[in-house]
Amino acid sequence: MKIALVCQTFLPCIGGAEFVMHHLGQQWCRQGHDVRIINGRSNEVTQPGATYSVRKFTLLRGSTRFGYHRFPFLGRGIRSVKRLLDEYEPDFTSVHFGYPTGVWLAKMKPVPKYVVTCHGEELTKFGWGYRSRYPIDDILSEALCSSVGAIAISTHARDLMVELGVPPDNIPYIPNGVDLEKFSVEPDFDLRAKFNLPKDAVVILSVGRHHPQKAYDSGLRAFAKVAAKAPEAHYVILGRDTSAQQPLAEQLGIGARVTFCNGLYGDELIGAYKQANIFFSPSIWEMMSLVVLEAIAAGLPEVVTNISGSQDVIQSGDNGFVVEPGDEDAMAEKLLELVGDKDLRERLGASNLAKSKYYGWDHISRKYLELA
Repeated sequence: MKIALVCQTFLPCIGGAEFVMHHLGQQWCRQGHDVRIINGRSNEVTQPGATYSVRKFTLLRGSTRFGYHRFPFLGRGIRSVKRLLDEYEPDFTSVHFGYPTGVWLAKMKPVPKYVVTCHGEELTKFGWGYRSRYPIDDILSEALCSSVGAIAISTHARDLMVELGVPPDNIPYIPNGVDLEKFSVEPDFDLRAKFNLPKDAVVILSVGRHHPQKAYDSGLRAFAKVAAKAPEAHYVILGRDTSAQQPLAEQLGIGARVTFCNGLYGDELIGAYKQANIFFSPSIWEMMSLVVLEAIAAGLPEVVTNISGSQDVIQSGDNGFVVEPGDEDAMAEKLLELVGDKDLRERLGASNLAKSKYYGWDHISRKYLELA
């Protein structure tokens, strides 16, 4: 089968949607399909070992600033993508982001058969989302309703689609996935040696870029309460520009107990997950956090907030604990419970390892093809 993945962005631009498309493409190639990623960023395969092909379409400058749905940007997007789809003639088209890519597909004549996956920026009501920046509810609803499946990666995403008028029967739930193969080996990496941590340190790990939605300020204040009672606890935060939080850590008196790293990649990142003791996500908003799924694959017990995605995959007392966003006392309480109880950490972590098989990309990619 010939499969097209269509999105306005792709690697080497780094984000959750880009990696979702990469992994879907790779899995479908492994399953014997011919896969092409049609995107607005790159005309070259940038990931080592990737076996899909890549084609770039052109966008007019100013699309993001003025709106992909406005003249003349809408017409250019439709024509550019349609030309590449007509050239490739896919049997199955997987569109990523309801806006703008889904809008372009819905307005093609004739409308092709496609599924569309919403990753969050087009659905959220927060100020950084497209719905706040542009009046797109009507055309977004049209794009989702015109698809043969508007894929929700979380129950919250499903609820937002229903609010937009998408029939519930047209909203399959397919979460994001994780590369289980990478987590099945022990990398040649020593987390504690890398950051000069005591060998007996109980390491709490957070992964993600510096952004208001990650709420690292709240996480640091919660950890300050932990550090006051558990001298063995140490907090490691990995992600682009996270060192911007260093002044707050110093202000809270925990500068020596918190390590910021602006990025670990490949085997080092996998090693960090596998050698930490607890995963902590204080985020106030996600649609379906890839790092929460990666921590599941690493067999880490988790403390997460009661937000989209996390609330679907973590059940308090089973594979971690779920607390309300911004509730620093509750965060600290559950972190302290895990820091002080190795048996509890091992039990919850083992539960996550057992659940991880449901989030492997091979399993997730086949659920997509059920819609073909």
